[in-house]
Amino acid sequence: MTTLLAFINNRAVRDAFWQAVVAISVAGLLVYFVRNASDNMVKAGIASGFDFLGRTSGIDVPFVLTGYVPQSSIAALLWVGVVNTMLVAAVSIVLATILGFFIGLARLSSNWLLSTLAGAYVEFVRNIPLLFFVLFWYSVVIGALPQPRESLSIFSIAFLNNRGLTIPVATDGTALRWAALVAVLSLLLQVALALYAARRRRLTGRSLPIGSIALVTALLIPLAAFGIAAAQTPWEIPALRGFNYRGGFVLVPEFVALLGSLATYTAGFIAEVVRGGIQAVPKGQIEAARALGLSSGQTLRLVTVPLALRVVIPPLTSQYLNVLKNSSFGAAIAYPEIVSLFMGSALNATGQAIEIIAITLAIYLGMGLLVSLFMAWFNARMTLVTR
Repeated sequence: MTTLLAFINNRAVRDAFWQAVVAISVAGLLVYFVRNASDNMVKAGIASGFDFLGRTSGIDVPFVLTGYVPQSSIAALLWVGVVNTMLVAAVSIVLATILGFFIGLARLSSNWLLSTLAGAYVEFVRNIPLLFFVLFWYSVVIGALPQPRESLSIFSIAFLNNRGLTIPVATDGTALRWAALVAVLSLLLQVALALYAARRRRLTGRSLPIGSIALVTALLIPLAAFGIAAAQTPWEIPALRGFNYRGGFVLVPEFVALLGSLATYTAGFIAEVVRGGIQAVPKGQIEAARALGLSSGQTLRLVTVPLALRVVIPPLTSQYLNVLKNSSFGAAIAYPEIVSLFMGSALNATGQAIEIIAITLAIYLGMGLLVSLFMAWFNARMTLVTR
């Protein structure tokens, strides 16, 4: 009896019991709602199930990175939306991070004009709805670009006009695939060296110049590999024929507008995250760096930014998740992402709202969890405290 009471009074056992109760209750509610919805749909004569994913789509998509054609299945149409969403979100995250980092630094600049301009930009962005940015980029920025015959030329190989950005495309990607393999192997080598350097420093107290090594393995080697591959790859260069450019690959105006709006809008929020992280660095650390004779650039690169990362990374994760979710605003300008294609075109074609909404939510949840897991791993790698 005493053993049983001790077992019941154990805090870990009580916590596990109540967590199990909550989990079972939530699962029961979900089963109840699903069965209730299913019964109501049967009574109303509404089709249910996921067999519709195998039907022929018949929907034309203007921006496709997969092998999709209108004769493909609705599942293939869904994959087009997923790929287009991941593309615009990934590129927007990179551009917004770079732009936000420099704007955040500019806000802390001793130059009054630079600091004021950066502050005005941040305050403007943070008080304007994202939909305004999307429509502004699509209607004003892209709409103001010249016609194809007066396109803005980029090194005479890419051309920007009001119909999008036309870029060269490789006719044989063998060399580029080998370059990608070299880049991946070089990055894996850098990871292995970083782990070895950490273990060596922990055991012997001696360190390796891992920063200089990373410059070679993570930057110079991949750039050299892709540079050599690009020189050896045959390219299809766009050429003006008639009223438009032929050949190459066209980044449609909707993609350019959504990319520009997401990058410039999120950069304002990331700038505040960066500014707060830098200001959270103890002044004594910066003064110590200056006392050692480090220049302002060295202090920023070797002391301020590494120390600020422990504060910056957690809120930065939220901004990255916002970019992923805000990509759904592409539906406002007919960019073919998940919401526009699947919850718009596919829903109109099939009428199976519950299944389509459930699949869309599951996809956004899955992508969001992947971003969160990666940022949590990165945050753990950058933390200053080892547990």
